[in-house]
Amino acid sequence: MKHCIRTVSCIFALLLTASLTAACGSSDNHTVTDDTTAAPVSDTPAITEDVIRDNLPDLDFGGETVSILHFGLEQMGGHDSSDWYGDSGDIIADALYTRDMTTEERLGIKLSYAMGSDDWGTYPGEVSKMIAAGDCPYDIIFLETSQCFRLCLDGYFREVSDLAYIDIEQPWWYKAFMDGGAITTDKRYFLTGAFSVSTLEGGSCTIFNKKIYNNYFEDYNELYDMVENHTWTYDRFITLCRDVYQDLNGSGMADDGDLYGLFNRGQQTINYVSMSTGLSYLKRDADGLPVLDIYNEDSVRWAEKLYTILYEDNISYTDKNIDGMEHFADGKSLFFLGWLSEYTDEIIRNMEDPYGVLPMPVLDEGMEYMSAAGTVNGQSAVIPVTTDASRLELCGATLESLSIEAYRTVIPAWYEVALKSKYADTQRDSDMIDIIYNTIDTSFIMIADKLLGTGSFFYNMMGSTERKPGEFASFYEKQSASIEKKWDAMLESFAALE
Repeated sequence: MKHCIRTVSCIFALLLTASLTAACGSSDNHTVTDDTTAAPVSDTPAITEDVIRDNLPDLDFGGETVSILHFGLEQMGGHDSSDWYGDSGDIIADALYTRDMTTEERLGIKLSYAMGSDDWGTYPGEVSKMIAAGDCPYDIIFLETSQCFRLCLDGYFREVSDLAYIDIEQPWWYKAFMDGGAITTDKRYFLTGAFSVSTLEGGSCTIFNKKIYNNYFEDYNELYDMVENHTWTYDRFITLCRDVYQDLNGSGMADDGDLYGLFNRGQQTINYVSMSTGLSYLKRDADGLPVLDIYNEDSVRWAEKLYTILYEDNISYTDKNIDGMEHFADGKSLFFLGWLSEYTDEIIRNMEDPYGVLPMPVLDEGMEYMSAAGTVNGQSAVIPVTTDASRLELCGATLESLSIEAYRTVIPAWYEVALKSKYADTQRDSDMIDIIYNTIDTSFIMIADKLLGTGSFFYNMMGSTERKPGEFASFYEKQSASIEKKWDAMLESFAALE
């Protein structure tokens, strides 16, 4: 979403002000010091409809019901159907309720949600089985984005690049994310935007302990400066992690009693940091088709840095019996590399030490930050081929309105929850979240992971085997023939789609 950073930041300032004022008129009792003090809101103009102008015309579908299937509780912000309608007292649930009520009134429709399997492994099969049988009763389906990509190649979904009323250039659509995950942008089979709470919550981020930073270094505001100056790189990250390590229990060996820079969660950590380095691992040919570029000088350099993070100088610690979030919350690591949903998790919110948030580092200075974990966890919208063509106008209007209203209500509500966490309602943390939100993006190889296994390439290369960086070339050589065969089959399947 790099195309709308300035616009989004300005709009969120207004949206956040409005939601804070309407919600309570006062803030939590956090101690805010130095130049992280939250900006005053009294001088900010009130939000109006003109702040976020849309191009959706006046429509009335005469009370038509739009049926939507979604995975588990993700699409409703973790709330089951009993929370969905009514005054729940939960800011996210209430914002989702407002989103839907406004859409129903604006379009003259009735939204009917159904919750599919709550198992990531079985839900895609549930969806494909219904569509293949020709008896899918849903107009729209919300599905993990990488599964949308995989199943679209089997012809289960309608092409939506020209879907009525969808204004993909607007900031409530994650265009960079969709473009990055498309084989070609002239044919689209899934849409994602502000309507998808899970895509936002899946944005990758760095959470850090402010007390530990100040105890071992000078001033944690240096980290915000690095981000703003585009010098927040993995070299800086590695140096800080190496310098903070302490054998606190005097055991003479690295164990759970020590202080580390990072807790390594294995595949979770390796996949998400590798997809947020600023590298794409991809090129486009003259026809715009993707060409795998996972073995090059930059990737080799990243493999070297990743090896250092995982296995050298006690920079990180791992234990399959320990929860990484709890390890961080207990003050045993300086950094926690995760998602925005974990930044607002109760475990983090209840930790004793103050904490802050940053985007994930990048490989080199000056590179764009890339909040890419939403690729795996976030849901996109697809329209099954079983949805009658006469209902496509209705589907397009519904998705456009849901995204518009989510951008106006759900995103500010989520921001309020995030920014009102302990020590997270400071202006500089707010600025960091703006950067993270504005760089929600994806790497094609992660979108294609469920189909090709490419998104887990770096984990497979060294995460479970401690393979040395120097073996990168031989590992790729062994894998390349299989990957290239699957890659060619992917392109052939895409070319055959209508």
